Amino acid sequence: MLIETLRFVRRHAFRHFIEEPQAQILNGTFGPLKESTDIDAINLQLALGKTDFTITGKTSGQNASLNISAPVINTANLPIALPLQKPVDVKNFQIAAEVAGQDVRLQNFSLQLFDGQMMAGGRITSGSETPPFTGKVTIQGVQLGQALDALATSQVSISGTAGANLSVQGRGFSMPDLTKSLEGTGHVAVKDGKIEGVNLLQEAISILNIAGISLDDAKATAFSTIETDLAIKQGIIHVQRLLMDSHDFQATGGGTIGFDQQLNLVVNLSLSQDLSQKIAHSSPAAKLAMKGDRLSLPLTITGTTQAPSYGLDMKGLTGRVQEQVRKKVEEAVGGLLKGTTKPEDLKQQGRDLLKGLLGR
Repeated sequence: MLIETLRFVRRHAFRHFIEEPQAQILNGTFGPLKESTDIDAINLQLALGKTDFTITGKTSGQNASLNISAPVINTANLPIALPLQKPVDVKNFQIAAEVAGQDVRLQNFSLQLFDGQMMAGGRITSGSETPPFTGKVTIQGVQLGQALDALATSQVSISGTAGANLSVQGRGFSMPDLTKSLEGTGHVAVKDGKIEGVNLLQEAISILNIAGISLDDAKATAFSTIETDLAIKQGIIHVQRLLMDSHDFQATGGGTIGFDQQLNLVVNLSLSQDLSQKIAHSSPAAKLAMKGDRLSLPLTITGTTQAPSYGLDMKGLTGRVQEQVRKKVEEAVGGLLKGTTKPEDLKQQGRDLLKGLLGR
Protein backbone atom coordinates (compact mmCIF):
# COMPACT_ATOMS: atom_id res chain seq x y z
CA MET A 1 0.00 0.00 0.00
CA LEU A 2 1.32 3.43 -0.98
CA ILE A 3 0.58 6.46 1.21
CA GLU A 4 1.34 9.56 -0.86
CA THR A 5 0.30 12.21 1.66
CA LEU A 6 -1.66 11.84 4.88
CA ARG A 7 -2.02 15.09 6.77
CA PHE A 8 -2.92 15.52 10.45
CA VAL A 9 -3.47 18.79 12.27
CA ARG A 10 -2.86 19.13 15.98
CA ARG A 11 -2.56 21.82 18.57
CA HIS A 12 0.80 21.69 20.28
CA ALA A 13 1.27 22.59 23.94
CA PHE A 14 4.81 23.29 25.12
CA ARG A 15 4.81 23.79 28.88
CA HIS A 16 1.91 26.23 29.43
CA PHE A 17 1.86 27.90 26.00
CA ILE A 18 -0.51 26.95 23.18
CA GLU A 19 0.96 27.30 19.70
CA GLU A 20 -0.78 27.57 16.36
CA PRO A 21 -2.10 24.33 14.84
CA GLN A 22 0.78 22.40 13.28
CA ALA A 23 0.55 19.90 10.45
CA GLN A 24 1.81 16.34 10.67
CA ILE A 25 2.48 14.70 7.31
CA LEU A 26 2.91 10.96 6.73
CA ASN A 27 4.31 9.53 3.48
CA GLY A 28 5.54 6.06 2.54
CA THR A 29 4.55 2.44 2.05
CA PHE A 30 3.68 -0.65 4.05
CA GLY A 31 2.71 -4.09 2.86
CA PRO A 32 1.98 -6.15 0.96
CA LEU A 33 -1.35 -6.65 2.75
CA LYS A 34 -2.27 -10.24 3.56
CA GLU A 35 -5.25 -12.04 4.98
CA SER A 36 -3.37 -12.05 8.28
CA THR A 37 -2.24 -8.86 10.00
CA ASP A 38 1.39 -9.50 9.03
CA ILE A 39 3.23 -6.69 7.25
CA ASP A 40 6.46 -7.66 5.50
CA ALA A 41 7.82 -4.13 5.19
CA ILE A 42 7.06 -0.74 6.71
CA ASN A 43 8.74 2.29 5.16
CA LEU A 44 7.26 5.61 6.26
CA GLN A 45 8.29 9.26 6.51
CA LEU A 46 6.61 11.28 9.27
CA ALA A 47 6.97 15.07 9.35
CA LEU A 48 6.30 16.85 12.66
CA GLY A 49 6.79 20.53 12.00
CA LYS A 50 10.39 20.84 10.82
CA THR A 51 11.33 17.37 12.09
CA ASP A 52 11.37 14.39 9.71
CA PHE A 53 11.22 10.85 11.11
CA THR A 54 12.06 7.73 9.10
CA ILE A 55 10.13 4.65 10.28
CA THR A 56 10.94 1.14 9.05
CA GLY A 57 10.12 -2.36 10.25
CA LYS A 58 7.79 -5.32 9.91
CA THR A 59 5.13 -7.24 11.83
CA SER A 60 4.35 -10.94 12.19
CA GLY A 61 1.44 -11.91 14.40
CA GLN A 62 2.08 -10.44 17.84
CA ASN A 63 5.72 -9.82 17.01
CA ALA A 64 7.21 -6.75 15.39
CA SER A 65 10.49 -4.96 14.76
CA LEU A 66 10.68 -1.21 14.44
CA ASN A 67 13.37 1.34 13.65
CA ILE A 68 12.87 5.09 14.03
CA SER A 69 15.46 7.73 13.16
CA ALA A 70 15.73 11.47 12.65
CA PRO A 71 18.76 13.64 11.87
CA VAL A 72 17.51 16.52 14.03
CA ILE A 73 14.56 16.86 16.42
CA ASN A 74 13.50 20.13 17.95
CA THR A 75 11.64 19.26 21.15
CA ALA A 76 9.08 22.00 20.43
CA ASN A 77 7.77 19.79 17.60
CA LEU A 78 7.09 16.74 19.78
CA PRO A 79 3.46 15.92 20.72
CA ILE A 80 4.34 15.59 24.43
CA ALA A 81 5.20 18.12 27.13
CA LEU A 82 8.76 17.75 28.40
CA PRO A 83 10.24 19.14 31.66
CA LEU A 84 12.37 21.70 29.82
CA GLN A 85 12.75 25.42 30.38
CA LYS A 86 13.19 25.91 26.61
CA PRO A 87 13.19 23.77 23.44
CA VAL A 88 16.45 22.02 22.53
CA ASP A 89 17.78 20.22 19.45
CA VAL A 90 18.35 16.47 19.58
CA LYS A 91 20.66 15.12 16.85
CA ASN A 92 21.15 11.68 15.29
CA PHE A 93 18.10 10.21 17.04
CA GLN A 94 17.83 6.41 16.62
CA ILE A 95 15.58 3.72 18.09
CA ALA A 96 15.66 0.00 17.35
CA ALA A 97 13.06 -2.12 19.16
CA GLU A 98 11.53 -5.58 19.01
CA VAL A 99 8.08 -6.59 20.25
CA ALA A 100 7.21 -10.17 21.20
CA GLY A 101 3.68 -10.24 22.60
CA GLN A 102 3.68 -8.01 25.67
CA ASP A 103 7.47 -7.97 25.89
CA VAL A 104 9.19 -4.94 24.34
CA ARG A 105 12.97 -5.01 24.02
CA LEU A 106 14.75 -1.74 23.33
CA GLN A 107 17.84 -2.89 21.46
CA ASN A 108 19.22 0.59 20.90
CA PHE A 109 18.24 4.10 21.87
CA SER A 110 20.84 6.71 21.03
CA LEU A 111 20.99 10.44 20.46
CA GLN A 112 23.30 13.44 20.64
CA LEU A 113 22.31 16.14 23.11
CA PHE A 114 24.11 19.03 24.84
CA ASP A 115 27.25 18.29 22.75
CA GLY A 116 27.39 14.74 24.10
CA GLN A 117 26.10 11.25 23.40
CA MET A 118 23.48 9.17 25.21
CA MET A 119 22.92 5.44 24.63
CA ALA A 120 20.40 3.16 26.29
CA GLY A 121 18.85 -0.27 26.10
CA GLY A 122 16.29 -2.15 28.11
CA ARG A 123 13.14 -4.19 28.38
CA ILE A 124 9.54 -3.45 29.35
CA THR A 125 6.55 -5.75 29.79
CA SER A 126 3.27 -4.09 28.81
CA GLY A 127 -0.23 -5.05 29.89
CA SER A 128 -0.48 -3.34 33.28
CA GLU A 129 -0.90 0.19 34.61
CA THR A 130 2.59 0.00 36.11
CA PRO A 131 4.61 -2.01 33.60
CA PRO A 132 7.88 -3.47 34.93
CA PHE A 133 11.08 -2.38 33.18
CA THR A 134 14.84 -2.71 33.29
CA GLY A 135 17.40 -0.56 31.54
CA LYS A 136 20.98 0.60 31.17
CA VAL A 137 22.05 4.13 30.26
CA THR A 138 25.46 5.44 29.19
CA ILE A 139 26.20 9.16 28.87
CA GLN A 140 29.41 10.52 27.36
CA GLY A 141 30.72 14.05 26.85
CA VAL A 142 27.56 15.95 27.87
CA GLN A 143 28.05 19.63 28.70
CA LEU A 144 26.44 19.72 32.11
CA GLY A 145 25.94 23.49 32.18
CA GLN A 146 23.83 23.38 29.01
CA ALA A 147 21.79 20.48 30.37
CA LEU A 148 21.02 22.14 33.70
CA ASP A 149 20.15 25.45 32.01
CA ALA A 150 17.57 23.64 29.88
CA LEU A 151 16.18 21.45 32.65
CA ALA A 152 15.88 23.66 35.72
CA THR A 153 16.47 27.01 37.37
CA SER A 154 18.56 27.03 40.54
CA GLN A 155 20.74 29.26 42.67
CA VAL A 156 23.59 26.85 41.95
CA SER A 157 24.63 25.67 38.49
CA ILE A 158 27.35 23.16 37.59
CA SER A 159 29.35 23.21 34.37
CA GLY A 160 31.82 20.64 33.03
CA THR A 161 31.96 17.60 30.77
CA ALA A 162 29.86 14.79 32.23
CA GLY A 163 29.73 11.04 31.78
CA ALA A 164 27.65 8.39 33.53
CA ASN A 165 26.74 4.71 33.60
CA LEU A 166 23.46 3.70 35.21
CA SER A 167 21.49 0.46 35.56
CA VAL A 168 17.86 0.73 36.71
CA GLN A 169 14.70 -1.27 37.27
CA GLY A 170 11.21 -0.37 38.39
CA ARG A 171 7.48 -0.39 37.69
CA GLY A 172 5.54 2.46 36.07
CA PHE A 173 6.69 5.82 34.80
CA SER A 174 4.74 8.40 36.82
CA MET A 175 6.67 10.23 39.52
CA PRO A 176 4.78 8.46 42.36
CA ASP A 177 5.49 5.09 40.69
CA LEU A 178 9.18 5.91 40.19
CA THR A 179 9.55 7.23 43.73
CA LYS A 180 8.17 3.96 45.07
CA SER A 181 9.75 1.40 42.76
CA LEU A 182 12.80 2.76 40.96
CA GLU A 183 16.06 1.12 42.00
CA GLY A 184 19.47 1.38 40.42
CA THR A 185 23.21 1.78 40.71
CA GLY A 186 25.69 3.79 38.72
CA HIS A 187 28.71 6.05 38.51
CA VAL A 188 28.89 9.72 37.50
CA ALA A 189 31.97 11.81 36.67
CA VAL A 190 32.32 15.48 35.71
CA LYS A 191 35.62 16.88 34.44
CA ASP A 192 37.03 20.41 34.28
CA GLY A 193 34.04 22.36 35.53
CA LYS A 194 32.81 24.97 37.93
CA ILE A 195 30.04 25.18 40.54
CA GLU A 196 28.52 28.60 39.90
CA GLY A 197 26.78 30.42 42.73
CA VAL A 198 28.80 29.05 45.66
CA ASN A 199 32.42 28.69 46.72
CA LEU A 200 32.62 25.79 49.18
CA LEU A 201 35.82 27.17 50.71
CA GLN A 202 34.22 30.59 51.17
CA GLU A 203 31.26 28.97 52.94
CA ALA A 204 33.59 27.12 55.33
CA ILE A 205 35.71 30.25 55.96
CA SER A 206 32.59 32.30 56.66
CA ILE A 207 31.28 29.73 59.15
CA LEU A 208 34.62 29.79 61.01
CA ASN A 209 34.53 33.61 60.93
CA ILE A 210 38.04 33.81 59.51
CA ALA A 211 39.26 37.21 58.28
CA GLY A 212 42.08 38.07 55.91
CA ILE A 213 41.70 35.11 53.52
CA SER A 214 40.96 36.12 49.92
CA LEU A 215 39.85 33.67 47.23
CA ASP A 216 40.01 34.06 43.46
CA ASP A 217 36.23 33.80 43.06
CA ALA A 218 34.01 33.96 46.14
CA LYS A 219 30.92 32.86 44.16
CA ALA A 220 32.25 29.85 42.26
CA THR A 221 34.12 26.60 42.94
CA ALA A 222 36.41 25.45 40.13
CA PHE A 223 37.28 21.75 40.01
CA SER A 224 39.18 19.30 37.86
CA THR A 225 37.12 16.25 38.84
CA ILE A 226 33.89 15.35 40.59
CA GLU A 227 32.94 11.69 40.65
CA THR A 228 30.70 9.49 42.75
CA ASP A 229 28.95 6.15 42.90
CA LEU A 230 25.15 6.28 43.09
CA ALA A 231 22.46 3.98 44.46
CA ILE A 232 18.75 4.74 43.95
CA LYS A 233 16.00 3.35 46.16
CA GLN A 234 12.54 4.55 47.30
CA GLY A 235 12.88 8.06 45.92
CA ILE A 236 16.35 8.70 47.35
CA ILE A 237 19.67 8.94 45.51
CA HIS A 238 22.45 7.72 47.78
CA VAL A 239 25.72 9.50 46.98
CA GLN A 240 28.59 7.17 47.85
CA ARG A 241 32.37 7.63 47.74
CA LEU A 242 32.13 11.20 46.49
CA LEU A 243 35.48 12.66 45.39
CA MET A 244 36.11 16.23 44.29
CA ASP A 245 39.51 17.62 43.30
CA SER A 246 40.11 21.37 43.26
CA HIS A 247 43.23 23.56 43.27
CA ASP A 248 42.92 24.48 46.95
CA PHE A 249 41.27 21.37 48.39
CA GLN A 250 40.16 17.80 47.95
CA ALA A 251 36.67 16.83 49.09
CA THR A 252 35.36 13.39 50.01
CA GLY A 253 32.04 12.34 51.46
CA GLY A 254 28.53 11.28 50.65
CA GLY A 255 24.90 11.52 51.68
CA THR A 256 21.50 11.62 50.00
CA ILE A 257 19.57 13.63 47.42
CA GLY A 258 15.81 13.06 47.37
CA PHE A 259 13.52 13.00 44.36
CA ASP A 260 11.86 15.89 46.24
CA GLN A 261 15.22 17.75 45.88
CA GLN A 262 16.04 17.54 49.60
CA LEU A 263 19.78 17.50 50.34
CA ASN A 264 21.57 15.73 53.18
CA LEU A 265 25.30 15.60 52.40
CA VAL A 266 28.49 15.68 54.48
CA VAL A 267 31.63 16.62 52.57
CA ASN A 268 35.06 16.65 54.20
CA LEU A 269 37.23 19.44 52.76
CA SER A 270 40.95 18.70 53.05
CA LEU A 271 42.67 22.01 52.27
CA SER A 272 46.07 22.46 50.65
CA GLN A 273 49.04 22.86 53.00
CA ASP A 274 49.56 26.50 52.03
CA LEU A 275 45.94 27.51 52.57
CA SER A 276 45.73 25.45 55.77
CA GLN A 277 48.66 27.34 57.30
CA LYS A 278 47.19 30.72 56.34
CA ILE A 279 43.85 29.89 57.94
CA ALA A 280 45.43 28.31 61.05
CA HIS A 281 47.47 31.48 61.65
CA SER A 282 44.37 33.65 61.21
CA SER A 283 42.02 31.67 63.47
CA PRO A 284 42.79 29.78 66.70
CA ALA A 285 39.48 27.93 66.32
CA ALA A 286 40.64 26.56 62.98
CA LYS A 287 43.41 24.63 64.75
CA LEU A 288 40.74 22.30 66.09
CA ALA A 289 40.18 21.18 62.52
CA MET A 290 43.84 20.44 61.74
CA LYS A 291 44.63 16.89 60.71
CA GLY A 292 48.38 16.62 60.36
CA ASP A 293 49.54 19.63 58.37
CA ARG A 294 46.21 20.14 56.62
CA LEU A 295 42.97 21.76 57.67
CA SER A 296 40.10 19.27 57.43
CA LEU A 297 36.60 20.75 57.52
CA PRO A 298 33.47 18.53 57.65
CA LEU A 299 30.99 20.65 55.66
CA THR A 300 27.28 19.82 55.75
CA ILE A 301 25.02 20.61 52.79
CA THR A 302 21.29 20.60 53.55
CA GLY A 303 18.18 22.37 52.25
CA THR A 304 17.17 21.77 48.64
CA THR A 305 18.87 21.75 45.27
CA GLN A 306 17.11 25.07 44.59
CA ALA A 307 18.31 26.65 47.87
CA PRO A 308 21.16 24.71 49.51
CA SER A 309 22.36 25.56 53.03
CA TYR A 310 25.88 25.07 54.38
CA GLY A 311 27.21 24.37 57.88
CA LEU A 312 29.95 22.57 59.81
CA ASP A 313 29.49 19.05 61.16
CA MET A 314 30.22 19.87 64.82
CA LYS A 315 30.01 16.18 65.75
CA GLY A 316 32.87 15.52 63.38
CA LEU A 317 34.94 18.39 64.80
CA THR A 318 34.26 17.28 68.40
CA GLY A 319 35.39 13.79 67.56
CA ARG A 320 38.60 15.18 66.12
CA VAL A 321 39.33 17.15 69.30
CA GLN A 322 38.67 14.04 71.39
CA GLU A 323 41.13 12.14 69.21
CA GLN A 324 43.81 14.79 69.76
CA VAL A 325 43.26 14.64 73.54
CA ARG A 326 43.32 10.83 73.52
CA LYS A 327 46.66 10.75 71.73
CA LYS A 328 48.17 13.25 74.17
CA VAL A 329 46.92 11.20 77.14
CA GLU A 330 48.32 7.99 75.65
CA GLU A 331 51.68 9.70 75.16
CA ALA A 332 51.67 10.97 78.77
CA VAL A 333 50.76 7.56 80.23
CA GLY A 334 53.39 5.91 78.07
CA GLY A 335 55.96 8.40 79.32
CA LEU A 336 55.09 7.68 82.96
CA LEU A 337 55.38 3.93 82.45
CA LYS A 338 58.74 4.27 80.72
CA GLY A 339 59.96 6.79 83.28
CA THR A 340 60.58 9.48 80.68
CA THR A 341 57.84 11.73 82.06
CA LYS A 342 57.63 12.95 85.66
CA PRO A 343 54.21 13.42 87.33
CA GLU A 344 54.91 17.12 87.88
CA ASP A 345 55.46 17.48 84.11
CA LEU A 346 51.84 16.45 83.39
CA LYS A 347 50.49 19.81 84.58
CA GLN A 348 52.61 21.67 82.05
CA GLN A 349 51.68 19.21 79.29
CA GLY A 350 48.00 19.79 80.13
CA ARG A 351 48.48 23.54 79.82
CA ASP A 352 50.32 23.06 76.52
CA LEU A 353 47.50 20.85 75.23
CA LEU A 354 44.85 23.47 76.02
CA LYS A 355 47.03 26.17 74.51
CA GLY A 356 47.44 24.15 71.33
CA LEU A 357 43.73 23.44 71.05
CA LEU A 358 42.52 26.93 71.88
CA GLY A 359 45.35 28.85 70.24
CA ARG A 360 46.30 30.88 73.31
